[in-house]
Amino acid sequence: MHPMLRSTTVLAISAMAAGFLSACATAPSMALERARAAVGTASADPTVMRHAAVELKKATDALATANSIWSKTHDEAETNHIAYMAALQAEAATSAARTRMLAANIRTASSGTDQISLHTETPSRR
Repeated sequence: MHPMLRSTTVLAISAMAAGFLSACATAPSMALERARAAVGTASADPTVMRHAAVELKKATDALATANSIWSKTHDEAETNHIAYMAALQAEAATSAARTRMLAANIRTASSGTDQISLHTETPSRR
């Protein structure tokens, strides 16, 4: 066999083997990818970090569990379920952070309004 033909054949067989092996390595589920994105977005938000750290921890723990299940067993149903829960917990963390931030802003505004009222009262009303 000609050396050039032999190396071409070896390359072709190697490429086919690599293709077969890559087909066996399944990609993470879409639910897992969405959960990773949701938890990543929530983790990058300073408001969430400050006002909803506990909720964010639950989301990151659930995501870690989903990643672990996927890497160990490739159980798509269980991975999807846990990943879905992680995404929901990330959304809950974001919502809780916004709610708590708005409540703090309302308290601050209310306190400022009370101070203004005290300063604008006339001496006869005190």
